[in-house]
Amino acid sequence: MRIGVVDAGRHTGLVLSSHDLDTRLLGLRRWFPDANYLVIGWGERSFYMAANPGAGAALRALFPAPSVLFVQGHAEPPTYLEVRWLCLSPVQAQRLDAYLAHYLRTQANGEPIDLGPGLSPDSHFFASTGTYDAFHTCNTWTAAALEYAGLPVSAQGVVLAGQVISEIRSLPACH
Repeated sequence: MRIGVVDAGRHTGLVLSSHDLDTRLLGLRRWFPDANYLVIGWGERSFYMAANPGAGAALRALFPAPSVLFVQGHAEPPTYLEVRWLCLSPVQAQRLDAYLAHYLRTQANGEPIDLGPGLSPDSHFFASTGTYDAFHTCNTWTAAALEYAGLPVSAQGVVLAGQVISEIRSLPACH
């Protein structure tokens, strides 16, 4: 399986083939029926969902707050983002799916809890578990996902996007 790590300057996230989702994440396919790829990000709920969050929202995001998952569907791999592709074994892919499923808050029937449309085309926000703060950022979340999957990456001390990119720079690219 191939996974993409998005480098969006201050923010990192993941890109997955929607066809590789396991049963715990299949509820996302209903929201993106024509998507072959999903870009997934995690962040502080009120900041991430705001159209123009401003400095006050950025300061509030430094303190423990509820989180949200942002998911955007794409027919083709996104080319407007800087993405580094990594290969995962089947076991690593299952572990990554488990990590992502843990962060996706669902209803009793297993459906993701929809928090509304995202700020870009073909995107949605979904309720997430976990608390966002200055020491557990989107970049910590991305590094922890890779670490949990079994890649030689450590999330300890990761706060900034550059730290995630530095962690994966030496890993072989997957084409």
